[in-house]
Amino acid sequence: MLAHPHALAAALLCVLAGQIGAGASLHCALRREISPCTCRREDTGTGAVVVLCQRIATYQDIARALTNKFSPEIKIGLDISYSEMIGIEHHSFRELGLSITRLKLNFDNLSELKESVFAKMDLVDYFSLADNVLTEMPRHVLRHLPHVKTFDLCRNKITKLTEEDFKDIQEVEHLVVADNQISKIERHALPKALKHVHLGINKLSTLNGALRELEDLEWIFINANNLKSIDNELPLKSKKLVLIHAAHNELQNLPKEMKFMPSLESLYFYDNNIKYLDRALQNARKLERVGLSFNKIEYLASDEFAEAEVLADLDIAYNQLKSLNGSLRPLKSLRYLNLTHNMLTEFSLLEIKGLKRLSVIDLSHNKIAHIIGNMDNLVDVETMVLELRLDHNRITSLDGALISVHGLLRLNISNNQITHITADDLLGLEDLKLLDVSNNQITSLDETSKTFLPSLEELFAHHNNITGLDNGFHGLPSLCMADFSYNQIRSLNYNLATKSRCTINGIPSYLKIFLQENPVICDDRYYELLSVLENLNARVTGAAGCLTSQTSAPLLMRALNDIVPETPVILVTRMGAGVRVLQDSRENTAPQLAYRRVGPLIGQILPDREGGFPVLVEPPVTLPPSPTDVVKWPNQKPLRENSHPLADHLSLRDLNATH
Repeated sequence: MLAHPHALAAALLCVLAGQIGAGASLHCALRREISPCTCRREDTGTGAVVVLCQRIATYQDIARALTNKFSPEIKIGLDISYSEMIGIEHHSFRELGLSITRLKLNFDNLSELKESVFAKMDLVDYFSLADNVLTEMPRHVLRHLPHVKTFDLCRNKITKLTEEDFKDIQEVEHLVVADNQISKIERHALPKALKHVHLGINKLSTLNGALRELEDLEWIFINANNLKSIDNELPLKSKKLVLIHAAHNELQNLPKEMKFMPSLESLYFYDNNIKYLDRALQNARKLERVGLSFNKIEYLASDEFAEAEVLADLDIAYNQLKSLNGSLRPLKSLRYLNLTHNMLTEFSLLEIKGLKRLSVIDLSHNKIAHIIGNMDNLVDVETMVLELRLDHNRITSLDGALISVHGLLRLNISNNQITHITADDLLGLEDLKLLDVSNNQITSLDETSKTFLPSLEELFAHHNNITGLDNGFHGLPSLCMADFSYNQIRSLNYNLATKSRCTINGIPSYLKIFLQENPVICDDRYYELLSVLENLNARVTGAAGCLTSQTSAPLLMRALNDIVPETPVILVTRMGAGVRVLQDSRENTAPQLAYRRVGPLIGQILPDREGGFPVLVEPPVTLPPSPTDVVKWPNQKPLRENSHPLADHLSLRDLNATH
């Protein structure tokens, strides 16, 4: 095929220097010699040159640019797209003196073609007329291209395929007539040598037996038509068929002849009306991918996939399954299982017994109330799952069912009805990196502090009824993010993060704790706690009435600490609009007075420097030091001018200006 337009737009400009043959080098005309066209050497090793002529107004412009510019021995792939080619009906591509093997006439607004334009083009093996407005098959043109192997006529307005249309191009192996208006196809219309056929996005209500005798077919695309059945339509003797794409139709079942197609690898039948599989895939020993989502499947037989041992991706989402019936057990190579939006009421780990390559199991949006069994008792040790999605179900308790699910990295049990999680529920999940228990009815996570999850990095527990975090992170040494927003938390424990040290790619980082929409009491003890957590590389953000910014508060505090380096800094109230000048008499302000209460606020009076006024940081960021319980920020080196991201806003001159 011709190179992609984006590649052609950056065409390599080579210099013609010899002939094709032993020891000869292939060359391409300089851009100025074939302007407005460009060219480049093809990268496929065929020795061809791709010539790109886009947005050309007349055929004469093309003729002037290309006539006799290339040696007849050079194979040319000619791409004339987005062009009008006015006057071409009086000429022929033969007049260009080019050995054209690939011809692409896309987006040229062609509604009819004159036969003489294509006379004696028997070297062409690739021909594309895609994205035009042709209403009939140009059979009069095709008789001059007898050796075409690939014919692309997609996105036109063809309405039917007849037995006469392709009779002169029986060597065609790749036929693309997708996205037309084809409603009829005659039984013997298609060339017998076809390997790949794309009839998708048309108006076919029947295939009329047109594919039945095509024994060399490898790919069939019949998606987005009006097909209600393809029984007795597929090639009966095909031993090479590897892909069938029949999505977006009205099919009610899989064709039974698929039982006799040993080479099938990929099947896409999603968005149909299929109610049962009827063991059509039972003998599919080479089948790797199956897409059956958005159907009406209610039942899977226990031997539905009896011999499909290499099946890796199975998508049966958005169906009406109520039971798996042990149907998955033969799928020893299964990696991705999508069962979201079905009607399952329970899930037993026996269903995945012995499946050691599982990456993702998606059971979300079902009606599951119970998880049955644990891996130690029911499943052999080789069974592994990397990600388990159980969100949006009706689970009230895990009951220890997930003990020792080997290799589990991500567990999502959000949006259920779970009221508590015990220490046993997460026992043995040593590889778990993400746990999502959000949108449940959990009141406490104290029990989880007894469970050691050495790899857990992200914990989502927002939208629950948790009232405190007294022992929250004791068993989570690698935690980097904990989201407890939208709970009922009123207090935090000083030891919350003493045993957690976040590292990202081996580099120490901060543990981020989110407390938006919680009734945390903003008293002196809370602000002292924030300072303690800061020293432990943990940051709290979002406590209602306490903080509005996770990063600006520490930055501002540190910058002010550089201005008054001897003053210990502790955050005491909400970050606000910035700073303002105190309306105070300068002579009444004692130089040694470092702190001053103004109404309900506690503010810091900065010493008079560089002729500035005393400034109140609003909200204030300091408290008078206590002899025993003040926690100081780590010592900071003085900032160089403009070295801090907030330096422009925190210089004394700016502090003295009204915000």
